Amino acid sequence: MTRTPGLRGRLPVKPPAERFPLSYLSDYLRQPLPAPVYPIDVTGGIAPNEWAMLANGPDPTCTTHPNGVGDCGFAARQHARMAKAASYRQTETWETSDQLVAEYLRYDHGQDVGVNLADVLLTWYRKGIIKAFAPVDHTDPAAIDSAMEAFKGVLVGVTLTDDAEQLFSENLPWTIANGQQPDSAEGHAIVKVRADGRTLDDYVTWGCMQGATLAWSAAAVQEVWVALTSEDEVAKVNMPALLADINALHGTGDPAPAPAPVPAPIVAPPGPAGTPTAPSGLLQDLAARARWVATTTGQDYRGVVEWLRAHRP
Repeated sequence: MTRTPGLRGRLPVKPPAERFPLSYLSDYLRQPLPAPVYPIDVTGGIAPNEWAMLANGPDPTCTTHPNGVGDCGFAARQHARMAKAASYRQTETWETSDQLVAEYLRYDHGQDVGVNLADVLLTWYRKGIIKAFAPVDHTDPAAIDSAMEAFKGVLVGVTLTDDAEQLFSENLPWTIANGQQPDSAEGHAIVKVRADGRTLDDYVTWGCMQGATLAWSAAAVQEVWVALTSEDEVAKVNMPALLADINALHGTGDPAPAPAPVPAPIVAPPGPAGTPTAPSGLLQDLAARARWVATTTGQDYRGVVEWLRAHRP
């Protein structure tokens, strides 16, 4: 089967001073997770090429954007839920590619600019799409694999190497054995679903399973998250403590809306000699009303036009 690489769409991890002050998942567990028992496989029997592109690249099932968008974060969320449902033998109704794209573009205010995983996880929590979320220490492979095993997959933010597309197309593992280095401009969101603990990790991306050497994972993985959903056994987690910390986070998790254009200053045109002009106070009031409309959500200029009709000299 032909494997077609897709697009990226993960924005960089925020600087330490701007990151959410959440503790690692291990601090919210009622008891430590067992050490990983290899090999681990939480695919639930989903075949390697049956995960669906979900519009994160060329996708004929997506009628609105068949060439794909950078919705890897949203695609990864659905891939993670697919793994959970298959592992727990549950039947789910999944969003279509068109629906995922529409959700992604609403989040990005119509712009295909990608997502910061921490921010979008907070948005999904606030919208009730996930029950909670927590980071996992991305420098600790055992912690990652224990979380993957316990919660049937983890959401992983990586930076890809420049040969990632070629290796994917050839169904070869991602590697740094030939001197490849992750490119900070190639941020991508994927889901870890398998590990043998000795040689390879397996991730879901671009509709397929993709292998990677342990050395590649160590170099390329930048962040790891557990997103708790209705399929998970949340009794493992001290949910009151975790939810208290999530609810204390600043902001909404949504990208800041693009600033509304500020109208040019309104200047009364000069009239013929003897023609009365609008008093300066009315012009200031008009300018203030225009600025208010420009910076207030859900307003338009119809009210300003009505005001002009009522106050024209």
